[in-house]
Amino acid sequence: MDMFIFGFFFNLDDKMQFVPELATVVPSYQNGGISKDGLTITYHLRHGVRWHDGVPFSARDVIFTVHAILNPANNLESRNGWDRIASVDASDPYTVRFHLKKIYAPALTTYFCESGLYPVLPAHLLEQYADLNHVPFNTDPIGTGPFKFVKWVHGDRVELAANPDYWRGPPKLNRIIYKIIPSDTTILTQLRTHEIDAWFRAPVGLYPQLQGLTKTGYRVSLAKSLVFSHVDLNQKNPIFQDLRVRQALAHAIDRQRIVHDVTYDVHIAAYADQPSFSWAYEPDVVHYDYDPAKAAQLLDAAGWKMGPDGFREKNGQRLAFNISAAAGGKTGEAVEVILQEDFRRVGIDASIKNYPTALYFDSYANGGILQAGKYDAGLYSWVAGVDPEHEALYTSYNIPPAGENDLWWRDPVIDAAEKDALTSYDHASRKKYYSIVQKEIASQAVTLILYFQRQIFVTTDGFENFKPAPATTSNWNTWEWEMK
Repeated sequence: MDMFIFGFFFNLDDKMQFVPELATVVPSYQNGGISKDGLTITYHLRHGVRWHDGVPFSARDVIFTVHAILNPANNLESRNGWDRIASVDASDPYTVRFHLKKIYAPALTTYFCESGLYPVLPAHLLEQYADLNHVPFNTDPIGTGPFKFVKWVHGDRVELAANPDYWRGPPKLNRIIYKIIPSDTTILTQLRTHEIDAWFRAPVGLYPQLQGLTKTGYRVSLAKSLVFSHVDLNQKNPIFQDLRVRQALAHAIDRQRIVHDVTYDVHIAAYADQPSFSWAYEPDVVHYDYDPAKAAQLLDAAGWKMGPDGFREKNGQRLAFNISAAAGGKTGEAVEVILQEDFRRVGIDASIKNYPTALYFDSYANGGILQAGKYDAGLYSWVAGVDPEHEALYTSYNIPPAGENDLWWRDPVIDAAEKDALTSYDHASRKKYYSIVQKEIASQAVTLILYFQRQIFVTTDGFENFKPAPATTSNWNTWEWEMK
């Protein structure tokens, strides 16, 4: 909804390029938007933008929103990156400066970029409140975006109307109705009866059925995404502390079978944590390709000998562990079955033990399975992020509860490269460090990357100018959408 109603400094288009929105130019060293020491970022705001109630947008709104994000009284999903801000000020109503405590390389994709979490909010409506947790605005929002909020019928739909005063001009669609339908089966039925014009990010398990809709006036398209699926090998488990065992597991996995049988060749097999279209992508990483014979050799070398029952053991210990995922996820559970078969084929007694989604992904403090390290091999998906930094995922100083390194992995190569990559805004300088990270992740086989997902979009034949982007939303150009 944010992209319909609110405005950001920048959107990201279908080629992952910045599209100026509330800011007029992307700051850089070259244009003076980033200071020589990298500690001040200056944004030039767009003139003539108005909130949906007619009040002009200005630097006051930006400064207010930054303070609201940093206000500990506000319940927020994350302040990651925002906590690097020392202060924010304005030299005039349309020039705002972010002063940083230290260089923060992902700043441009974090601070009021649509790939971040937060849009700019209206100061004139919200600065009266001590916190924003329960204000009326939360269910009746006002933004600067191409569509105005009309109403929210709980459990049924959200209605939006075109903003005639949008700075680019009125959008081509007069209204949008976002239907809330929890059942995929119901959505599929309503597509067949043409009660729905579009379904974004449809589940991959329905892909064969969705393809049949192309004969009834729909287009079914695939778009790149930043989401990758992987198996984390908990480094608290002594079995996984042996590189040869991890390499054996990597060789045992038939990625192509997973991609073909489970995702109908929608998703793309992968070996590293950056998508191929990222500026940071490193193609030259180790590929532990499917090779059960090589997996068996590695396990033999690690001292795990095949027993008469078809499973391996060492010093009286059986080579056994659990594969875990969020219960009820059809794709994940189908992948688990193949992983179990692949591992058992080389003598590993792999069992499946899944958990409720809320428990699986809960915090360290609440005993979350991943965060608290209460798993052996954990299967789940992650959004790579527009910026390639994964400091919170892999560095030793982000082992829970400090961060999200639920691998419990300590690797000085990763620590150094992730830190160094954050000290410059220059892509070329940063890429060499992310190449190191990707090579280390692939070679150490601590997290086994399976595939990058592609998004499935179903749109009626008359729906024009829809250009899905790989970033966090496909709604970057809603003002251009058109029904013919």
